[in-house]
Amino acid sequence: MAPKVSTDERLTQINEELSSLLEAKMEFLTRTLSETQRFTQKIANTELEIERNNSQHSRFESDLSALSARLKTVSNELDTKQNEKNAQEKEVQRFELEIAGAQKAIDEGKGLITSLSKERAELEKETKKLQGEVDKIEAGVTELRELKERLLGKSSALKAELGAGGEG
Repeated sequence: MAPKVSTDERLTQINEELSSLLEAKMEFLTRTLSETQRFTQKIANTELEIERNNSQHSRFESDLSALSARLKTVSNELDTKQNEKNAQEKEVQRFELEIAGAQKAIDEGKGLITSLSKERAELEKETKKLQGEVDKIEAGVTELRELKERLLGKSSALKAELGAGGEG
C-alpha cells in the first residue's frame, strides 16, 4: 500500500502544484485584467479629452474667425478715422494759411490806415490853412466888391455931376 500513498501524495502534490500554478495564473490574469481595465479607462478618458479638445478647437476656430472679422472691421474703422483725421488736419492747415494771409492783410491794412490817418491829419492841417487863406481872400474880395460898389457909386455920382455941369 505504500505505493498508493505515494501516488496519493504525488497527486496531492501535483494538485497543490496545479493549484499554485492556477493561483499564480489567476493572480497574473487578475493583475492583467486590472491593468487592462485601467488602460481601457485611460483610453476612454483620453478619447473624451480628445473629443473635448476637438470641441474646444472648433469653438476656438469659430471665435478666431469672429475675432478676425471684428479686427478687420475695427481696422477699417481705424483707417477711416485716420483718413478723416488727416483730412481735418489738412483743413486746419488750410485754415491756418488763410488766417495767416488774413492776418497779413489786416497788418497791411493797419499800416495803410496809420499812413492814411497821418495823411488825413496833414490834409486837415493844410485844409485849415487853406480855409484861413480862403477866408482872407473872401474878406479881400468882399472888401474889393464894397470898394467897387463905392467907386461905381462915386463914378455914377461923378458922371452925374459932370453931366449936370456940362449941360449948364
